Amino acid sequence: MKAGAGGHGGTGARLGRVLSVPLCLCASVPLASQELPSVRAAIQLAGEGRGDSARALVGAELARQRAGSGPYIEVLYWRGRLAASGDSAERDFRRVAIEYSTSPWADDALLQLAQLALAAGNAAGAYELAGRLRADYPGSDLRSRAALWKGRAAFDTGEARAACALLDSAHTEAGTDIEFVNQVDFYRGRCAAIAAAPSPAPAADSQLSTLDARPSFEVQVAAARTDAAVRGVVDRLTRAGHPARIVTGEDGFHRVRLGPFPTREAAEQAAQAARRIAGGTPFVVRLP
Repeated sequence: MKAGAGGHGGTGARLGRVLSVPLCLCASVPLASQELPSVRAAIQLAGEGRGDSARALVGAELARQRAGSGPYIEVLYWRGRLAASGDSAERDFRRVAIEYSTSPWADDALLQLAQLALAAGNAAGAYELAGRLRADYPGSDLRSRAALWKGRAAFDTGEARAACALLDSAHTEAGTDIEFVNQVDFYRGRCAAIAAAPSPAPAADSQLSTLDARPSFEVQVAAARTDAAVRGVVDRLTRAGHPARIVTGEDGFHRVRLGPFPTREAAEQAAQAARRIAGGTPFVVRLP
């Protein structure tokens, strides 16, 4: 699988480019190999401008599949890709990324969520989502694309030097995809002036790391002995646009975390938002 050894469900290389359906936000994101004939047919219909027919086809296919099965997750992902609205797409992508985080489609779903967040003006959310892809799926072939979107989000949050470091990573990891390299280089064009400007004095808690602009902070929102006890907190945060996850420690506690974030200031802002949404006393955790 992509998060490990390559290809969706072992089917091999991705096919083609994103089709011109209403949701598509990044024309250079490659598509994965498809096993279900109905999905292939729906993609073709969408490419022909028959979006309603495509959505009807994937909806019928989803109803036929067993919830949680590989084909079900694949169709759920594609229902998101072919959705007529961003809200519908986001719901499906969040299910794939959170409920089926070990599936071969989870990293794709995170990337789509990052794109949706940035398009909606939520640069901090886009930064976090793209960062999760890079942190949680180190073997994913979407890492370079996540670096691009994370870099674009960093520009919007005022972290220009982090943005340029991420774009450098995207360029290095791009391989032979000339179209994608050109896209990265377009955004890297902003970095020449930034490189020429004097570097700000580093602060102990806000200095960004080097090449991959590795985030340094997370927010712990809640902790409990059982997964069920914190699941509601995760749901409330996620519905409010703050992608949360559950981290189980060696002590047996299940902790709700947000992030990672590039600076303590960004993490503190997320902690304040989490306090308003979920209550309790969220606090910032510095990563090792």
